[in-house]
Amino acid sequence: MSVLLVVRHVEEGPGLLRWGLRAASALDLPLEVVCCQAGDSDELTWRREGDEPPAFLRDSKVRWGVVPVGNALTEVVEHVMSAGVKYVFTGKRNSGQELKGSPERRLSQALFQHVPCAIIVMRFPEGGEPREDRILVPAAGGPHSRTALQLAHKLVGLAATAFFVEPYADEISREVGERQLRKVVRDAGIDPGEIGCEVALGEKVSDEIRNEAGSGHYGLVLIGASDLRSLRSRIFGTVTGRLLNGPAGIGVGVVRSAFPARDRWRGQLGRLLRLSVPQLEREERIALVDEVEGKARWTFDFALLMALATLIAALGLLANSVAVVIGAMLVAPLMTPLIGGGLAMVQGNWPLWLRSSRAVLLGFFLALVIGLTVGLVARLLGFGLTSELASRGEPTLLDLGVAFASGIAASYCLARPHLTGALAGVAIAAALVPPIATVGLCLALGETVTAQGAALLFGTNVVAIVLGAAVHFFAAGIRGRRDGRGLWPRRVIIVLALACAGLAIPLTSILVGKVTTPRALALSLSEVAEESHYRLLKIRRSRSAGLPLVEIELAGPEPPPGALLDALQAKAEEGMNCEIRLRVRTLLETERTR
Repeated sequence: MSVLLVVRHVEEGPGLLRWGLRAASALDLPLEVVCCQAGDSDELTWRREGDEPPAFLRDSKVRWGVVPVGNALTEVVEHVMSAGVKYVFTGKRNSGQELKGSPERRLSQALFQHVPCAIIVMRFPEGGEPREDRILVPAAGGPHSRTALQLAHKLVGLAATAFFVEPYADEISREVGERQLRKVVRDAGIDPGEIGCEVALGEKVSDEIRNEAGSGHYGLVLIGASDLRSLRSRIFGTVTGRLLNGPAGIGVGVVRSAFPARDRWRGQLGRLLRLSVPQLEREERIALVDEVEGKARWTFDFALLMALATLIAALGLLANSVAVVIGAMLVAPLMTPLIGGGLAMVQGNWPLWLRSSRAVLLGFFLALVIGLTVGLVARLLGFGLTSELASRGEPTLLDLGVAFASGIAASYCLARPHLTGALAGVAIAAALVPPIATVGLCLALGETVTAQGAALLFGTNVVAIVLGAAVHFFAAGIRGRRDGRGLWPRRVIIVLALACAGLAIPLTSILVGKVTTPRALALSLSEVAEESHYRLLKIRRSRSAGLPLVEIELAGPEPPPGALLDALQAKAEEGMNCEIRLRVRTLLETERTR
């Protein structure tokens, strides 16, 4: 661990070095200094012994390095996370001393928002460094205020003063304020006897802080930041502006505590992903967003392909043709808006989310209507439930895993143009249109149980593909802006994750039933067949005309007698605990000897 100074301007160096050395000494940690400057390299470069240091470092033997100001944020954050930096000190100058929009001017705010450890942004008086060593800390009681108290206590001990403002209500107001202040100090892990404590009575907190700081006893005021947006107002606000420009020459520091553990873990995860997962470059991200936004919308082309894919899938399901159903999967355009939904969540891109959701919903209803229409015609022509239809009525937890992996694979291929040839295989793996066609067909044919299963399969595919795409895009380095737009993606992710967990319950139940029931049923039916000198070769379960259908393949010397068929059906109904339909195929076997 260490204490790190980030020096944006040489003029800030002496003041930062003074307080950085005191912090390093008090914490018994090494001090590191990073100087921002223009340069060809994009990385933080640590200087060797013998290199000429900046003027303010010539009398100090500390580790120092340089980093280009344009890439300083990324390099500093990486170093903080890898080296375990405990405190970061940096500076802030008057707005008139820095060009508007300059990288140096934006760097303090960016560091304050993104550095995961505790950070102190310091601004020194116009005349140079503060003349006093005493530190005043307004004690508001939040996490940032506690960090400021802890730091001030470690730096100067009893020369630090915790300051609390209590509204003047009556004669006991001061005692109430003193009790509140002692509680705040204890919450910071400090004995009230080891730090100065001062209570003021007043209605306006800023005025009381300014009056106390301007008394001439303090050289530095450490203010805990209430939130990330408060930096500018606290650095350039009424209180600090008057203190900095006043005759007392007081410096001001804004303190932000370390991020919560979950945020640090998320940062470590992001760093691990950047090291292990190929990150998308800027041009690749531009091409990806452009392609997804162009294809993840409801257009005539999208609707036509959706209609044709559904028609092909419906005819293939009725014809019981696997090849035709696979062809429908390749035509369907539904994968792209699902990937767009995952991208929209990671980016916080609400318009893209709306466009993608609209395309998915309209595509679903169009396919459902076509499936119903084809199903009604098929019912008039006497078609019934086929094995291809029945197989989509019993999704399992395996389908959830396939869809999640397909979402990752499809988004990975779409983001990398040289891999787009693999998208066809992904489309086949995660069937989207056949389940919708199955829902329409089975509703028309009266097979409502199979239709419910197919609807469950489609919902499973949608949720898992969107989540899988979002996971990949996050791992590939795509991020949205950190502002108020971050609330809805979190809510959508939570809803989808809960939906995924809810879907896993019936899917697991179906999987367990498929694994356990056929084994016990096959054993009992095999025993019945062997009593009549037949061998059970194969057993398969599906549904037909609203009832479970058990298909059995036997091997024997002649077609099975009616008594054997009755015994087989009775045993199957006993094992499945419901009424069934039985279908038996017999493979005739003949044995001859000379």
